[in-house]
Amino acid sequence: MLSLRRGLTARLHGATCPLLQQRRRLTALHSNTTAHYSSVGRNFNTPATTTPHPSYSFSAPIRRIPRKVSVPISVLVIGAAFYGTFDSFNYSVFAARRVLLAAEAVVVTGYDYKFSLGYGNRDLKPDDPDDEKERRGRRSRLHKRSAERVMKMMRENGGIYIKLGQHLASLKYLLPEEWTKTMEPLQDKCTPSPIESIQGLFHSDLDQPLSEVFSSFDLTPIGVASLAQVHRATLKDGREVAVKIQHPALNEFSEVDMKTIAALTKFIAYAFPEFEFFWLSEEIQDSLPKELDFRFEARNAQRTAANFDRARAQGSPSTVKIPNVVWAQKRVMVMEFMDGSRIDNVEYLKANNIKASEVSKEMARIFSQMIYKDGFLHCDPHPGNLMIRPTPAGSPSPCNFEIIVLDHGLYRELSPEFRLDYAKLWTAIMASDQEEIKRRALALGGIDAYELFACILTGRDWDVIQDAQLTKKVRNKAETSKISSGAGNWLVEIADILARVPRDLLLLFKTNDLLRALDEDLGADDGAQMRTFAVMGQYCARVIYEAEKKEIQQTVVVVADATPSLSSIVRSGKSVSLIVSSLSAWFRAYRSFMYKTVSLDLFVWWIDQSQANSILYWIFSRLGLSIL
Repeated sequence: MLSLRRGLTARLHGATCPLLQQRRRLTALHSNTTAHYSSVGRNFNTPATTTPHPSYSFSAPIRRIPRKVSVPISVLVIGAAFYGTFDSFNYSVFAARRVLLAAEAVVVTGYDYKFSLGYGNRDLKPDDPDDEKERRGRRSRLHKRSAERVMKMMRENGGIYIKLGQHLASLKYLLPEEWTKTMEPLQDKCTPSPIESIQGLFHSDLDQPLSEVFSSFDLTPIGVASLAQVHRATLKDGREVAVKIQHPALNEFSEVDMKTIAALTKFIAYAFPEFEFFWLSEEIQDSLPKELDFRFEARNAQRTAANFDRARAQGSPSTVKIPNVVWAQKRVMVMEFMDGSRIDNVEYLKANNIKASEVSKEMARIFSQMIYKDGFLHCDPHPGNLMIRPTPAGSPSPCNFEIIVLDHGLYRELSPEFRLDYAKLWTAIMASDQEEIKRRALALGGIDAYELFACILTGRDWDVIQDAQLTKKVRNKAETSKISSGAGNWLVEIADILARVPRDLLLLFKTNDLLRALDEDLGADDGAQMRTFAVMGQYCARVIYEAEKKEIQQTVVVVADATPSLSSIVRSGKSVSLIVSSLSAWFRAYRSFMYKTVSLDLFVWWIDQSQANSILYWIFSRLGLSIL
């Protein structure tokens, strides 16, 4: 396999030039021979004189080329001819090269793990502390070189493989730190497509050149992602826009790449039966076709903008800004141009007097609304898809900044039942109610290992959850390191959970982890994590209250339908009792909702006081008092 890949690589980098030169010489010889016979044919009465070629002897024996040499040479000569003649053959060569690159990386990595974790550690004793330290060091080096090998392949293949690498970078709850750290550069360091191919795609899809649509078009992209790149341009009517254009090669190789990833997933399952990563290839095959059609993205962006506009009208202000889509085709989308910076640019935040703690809290509000209120979730909130800018004139933002959400290709619709179970699960986790955690983990994902499930969901150690310290204790480096090292020890169990849970929950795991990583990148104060949990707790409380209120209303409606008149209700003691109990249930539900909402507001206010080290906080501290 390796030699074949090298042969194909050499072919693609011009190693067949001698063969092509030979082909040209043969063509020239054919042309000269044809010309000769044409000239002879002009005078048939002139006898042709045949002179043997001085370097040939027809009496000499012909030396036969060995078959093992002639067959490969024939294949290469024919391949060179086809490569220069047929586009379909060119495609097959490039596709085969991509497949072989991916297969080599996965197979070699699989063998490396099998050998290094087994026979490679035969010299180490199981109970020796020094040998255990050496074993951990070897495992870490194994993870590192394997991740680098796979990332190199992904960079070389590009496209879908970059998208897969970005997904792996977000799996901090599953993969060792060596893997996730190595994959992180793939989130924002992608190679742009040549401008000639971009121009060709635009003309092919819209049947007109760039100059017919735009009065100016910056040929240097302002952003390059795994699936597309963005150029700044100006429409004929003077509006500044951002033009998102898909990488042309994606359409050509996306199908073979998806099939390759599915086949390699099966190989992993065969080589390592304890691991099931079918969910990863299934998720890619399900979501990628939609991400490759920008018309889906345009509709998602418009729907999200409408959701937040409606929330503002209902009294829930927000800092979110969704760029307006001007128009969208399958591989080209034109949208409103937004100036600003990446959300994790700490220097930009300081220069514009934007508090990182406020940004963190607003991010919690934005994504809590998407999850619990709207049930329509942006599932790829890494820093490359989030921008920030000072609040422009006329903005409805309640803060001195706006958060610009980009790349609306990957969304997930969450049912009301799922949102309710998810809200109850988080409420139980924050209250450290182990029985409820166990019940909700079973209801949501059919998972018995609720402790590990809760750790994956929160990104926190079970001791912190068990001791009800989730909203009181900040995750520090020691806890992060403990979780990261524990991921390697619990890899089989974690893989089993991920193979069994619904796809909605998988994307929520990813979203939660990306938001936690963003909090850490922002370098917000120690209260940022606690504010996030408090904001989320308020949205959970509302979801639970709305569900209880709806159930009570349905009960009252049933009673009203069964008793047609008010006098009938009064005469029926049972109906009166049912209505009174329903009103009582509603009052208890409302009281619980208000208590949680107000207490969490007070909680956030106290965190702000503690982080600011205010006079009030100083006095309470001296008296040994706290509201936490």
